[in-house]
Amino acid sequence: MPQRLTICLLWFGVLSLGLFLRLNDLEERPIHADEATGARIFSQKLEGKGYTFNAQHFHGPLLSVSTSPIAGLRGERNWSELSLYTLRIGPVIAGILVVLSPLLWARYIGMPAALLSAALLASSPLLVYYNRMYIHESWLCLFGMLALNCGYRLLLNPSTLKAVLTGLAIGLMFATKETFVISILSWFAAAIIYFLNRIFGWNPHSKRAPLSTYIRPAIVLGAVAFTVASIFYTDYFRHPQGIVDALRTYFVYETTAGHEKPSIYYLNFLLWPQSSLGLYWSELSIALLGALSLGLAFWKRSQFGTIAFLATATAAHILIYSLIAYKTPWLMLLPWAHACLLAGTVLSNWKQTTVLIRVASLVLIVLGLGYQVKQSQLASGRLANDQRNPYAYVPTSKDAPKISQWLQELESLDNIETIEPIAVSGREYWPLPWYLRQFQTVGYWPQATVDFSDYPVVFAMPEQLQACEQLLSSSHTQLPRGLRNNVPVYLFLRNDLWQHWIHHE
Repeated sequence: MPQRLTICLLWFGVLSLGLFLRLNDLEERPIHADEATGARIFSQKLEGKGYTFNAQHFHGPLLSVSTSPIAGLRGERNWSELSLYTLRIGPVIAGILVVLSPLLWARYIGMPAALLSAALLASSPLLVYYNRMYIHESWLCLFGMLALNCGYRLLLNPSTLKAVLTGLAIGLMFATKETFVISILSWFAAAIIYFLNRIFGWNPHSKRAPLSTYIRPAIVLGAVAFTVASIFYTDYFRHPQGIVDALRTYFVYETTAGHEKPSIYYLNFLLWPQSSLGLYWSELSIALLGALSLGLAFWKRSQFGTIAFLATATAAHILIYSLIAYKTPWLMLLPWAHACLLAGTVLSNWKQTTVLIRVASLVLIVLGLGYQVKQSQLASGRLANDQRNPYAYVPTSKDAPKISQWLQELESLDNIETIEPIAVSGREYWPLPWYLRQFQTVGYWPQATVDFSDYPVVFAMPEQLQACEQLLSSSHTQLPRGLRNNVPVYLFLRNDLWQHWIHHE
């Protein structure tokens, strides 16, 4: 079989694997609270209410912008018509493009290494799980991987075109999420290693362009990145204050309490095997392959500049994120994509090593890929919403989708004209609004300060349960429901409706 055909078939296999793991039963998992809030923000834009960036609570607007054409193609025009598939297919597309991104590195690390990197990206349980969620990180990961490659090419041979491409990718990162600055710092550290490599001659094949040749491209890069981000934050310059708020967010952004974790959280989460649900969950093989690749490059002095650059960028990302108290698993998507790319470079020097190292690395690759696929299938399949699944972070209860179904069944009964208006009392009620989006009149109150006794349906969050019990004890029947992991919501159904339902049953 011709080599080119073999390579094409292998890439097709990797792409098929990535698609299957990300698309299979995409709508089965109940919507996460963060997905629901993002969907609500997007729906306001979809309904023609425009977009105004909130520096205290929002991330960048690109997630909403990327969803608009998908919703248009599927004929979804408002909040009540939105579907999970419409929301989640965008991040899936971003994730698949990330899987293909090692192709951009083939000339530097070799096609076998690029293929292995792609296979690791396609099967990583972390990437698979969160590519199936409507969150910003999948797009941030894509633009980050593009910026990484463009930036490396710019370092090798500075030019205006490469500066424009790098600036475009970084601008899209900025438009996606404010945490892009962590990547800038990490890549700056990697660039320092690159220049040290030039100075000390660790890589004799490294080109030595004068430092002065980087000044103009750096200015162009910054201008392009700022312009691109401004277009999105100002809603195409309709709201100039948007770019000011995008900069102000670094001083006023309010993180949600309860996500503070120790500095070793990410390393423990990704590397240390965790026994749960009859399986040891870990992506340690990626770290081992990356460490082996760096060691081989240093030993053989082959591809050391490129591999040291990737290793520094990876380590710096993980270090900076680890030093920040606020931590969630999906923040690791871009750093871990770096790690997968680095791990694949183990094949860059594979032929130059001893037979023992080649056999050992091959065994690690085969077992690692196989085990990643198994973990991805379980984590994103039947265990996707199990709180014991390490990747299921604050999952929505399986009870939550049934709330909407039950209310619609109730409203469809004979002699019941409507069950609206519906009241929700308390805070932190997401993703409940997603499951109430089919109803037209739903009100939200932080405290039970309104007389809800005439409301057909009242939802109370745990902190408002006592107040609602006092208000509704004689007029409503209380029905506890699950909302999120260990977070219930209490449904109060007016007694006449409850009796109607009982007689129907």
